[in-house]
Amino acid sequence: MKDKLSKRELLTFASGDLFGGGAQIIINFYFLVFLTDVVKIRPILAGIIILTSEIWDAISDPLMGILTDRTRTRWGRRRPYFFAGFFGILAAFFLIWYPISNESEMVRFFYMLFAYTLYTTVSTMVMVPYSAMSSEISTDYKERTKVNGMRLVFSQASSLICAVVPIEIVKAFANQNTGYMVMALAFAFFFAIPFLLIFRFTQERVPMEEKSNVKIKFADFIKPLKVRSFRSLVLIYLFAFLAMDIVSVIFAYYMNYYLVRPSELNYVLGALLITQLILVPAVIKASYRIEKSGVVRYSVVIWLGAILLMSMLQPDWPSWSIYLNAVFMGFGIVGCVVMPWVMFPDVTDIGELAFGSRNAGSFSGLMTFTRKSSSALGMFLVSTILEFAGYIKPETIIEDGATKTIYMEQPDSFMFAIKIIIFVIPFILLLITWIQAKRYPLTRANSEKVVQYLEYQRGNTDVNPISQEELDTIKEAVI
Repeated sequence: MKDKLSKRELLTFASGDLFGGGAQIIINFYFLVFLTDVVKIRPILAGIIILTSEIWDAISDPLMGILTDRTRTRWGRRRPYFFAGFFGILAAFFLIWYPISNESEMVRFFYMLFAYTLYTTVSTMVMVPYSAMSSEISTDYKERTKVNGMRLVFSQASSLICAVVPIEIVKAFANQNTGYMVMALAFAFFFAIPFLLIFRFTQERVPMEEKSNVKIKFADFIKPLKVRSFRSLVLIYLFAFLAMDIVSVIFAYYMNYYLVRPSELNYVLGALLITQLILVPAVIKASYRIEKSGVVRYSVVIWLGAILLMSMLQPDWPSWSIYLNAVFMGFGIVGCVVMPWVMFPDVTDIGELAFGSRNAGSFSGLMTFTRKSSSALGMFLVSTILEFAGYIKPETIIEDGATKTIYMEQPDSFMFAIKIIIFVIPFILLLITWIQAKRYPLTRANSEKVVQYLEYQRGNTDVNPISQEELDTIKEAVI
């Protein structure tokens, strides 16, 4: 019998998602604006930076999954990468927020392309093994759900901090360039330190198989997609997060130019994220009472209602209506954000059942790629639409030693584009998410039976808990 998780180990491991949740929020909300308004490169070039990194991720994320599955060290398969990731995060996160000011736009472009590609590579090196270990830090169904639920509490708390604090740090300095560098350094340590603690104070509880000498083949990259349950989960994850990322990327423009309330951006985001943070425990409890895919479906319906309400908001409406809508949207987003990673360990069990070995890293690599894809596609789509909609960059002036941003009046084509991006596109994506959640084949009952059967296969129990006929039925449904 494997030892139970201590509270210290649970909290230590969960703290790793300070990076997973927080860094992505900073990227989604502020990176495109940073590229267009601070580094001052055209939106289409910003989109190329994001798209190029995504092409690299298509290779690096699945490859990292295979590499971590085949790693064999005294510290396990996953933990060595956390030690290396500490140093990588410190360097890479600072570099992507360095406000390079070369006169040549192409020099600025190529610097940001290098820095962002380095950042996504470091993120891959850390988050793929971290996500894989979330299914291996315990073999107990409820304990794993608790671990991943706690991860997402840290993730949502970090999202709240990272939606509000970074820009406040920037504004605290008269020179915004200095502000961005201080912000980057502070959050680099905030994200990196937990991985040193995870390396030191956690352990993997699923035994490692003997080292494989088989050469890596292209088929290994997509092997997890042979599992029906995993394909379904990936589609839920992709479309839900693509909807969220598109809203995140455009939201600053929506507040600045559509509602004309740039000073309230942080507070509206705060209302949205505080709501999500408060509701995470309730969502986890709901997943015990109803199917996890059911939580996703109910969440999508609430989110769709919030989008409809947001489409009615007008610039002259009172502030409370904007905050009320943000809270309403938080009720919908939280289930879609929390559930995919709560469902992930269950799907890796099905992978072990299907392939006869534990390849959680390969599954994690594709999940990580899916997450990055949604973010990259969201930023690329928004940046491309803004380019062709005639977006006019703000002007920067220095007055009494302080840097001030002057927002320009935008053409009607730009205002129309904002409405399409923030209302129509997410609505379509969420309808697809609901359909995929409805089709999700893995039930809680089957998942618990598979966990028991795998424990028998690993030699941890002496009695086979399910009959061959029942096992075949489960395989037919979920693989």
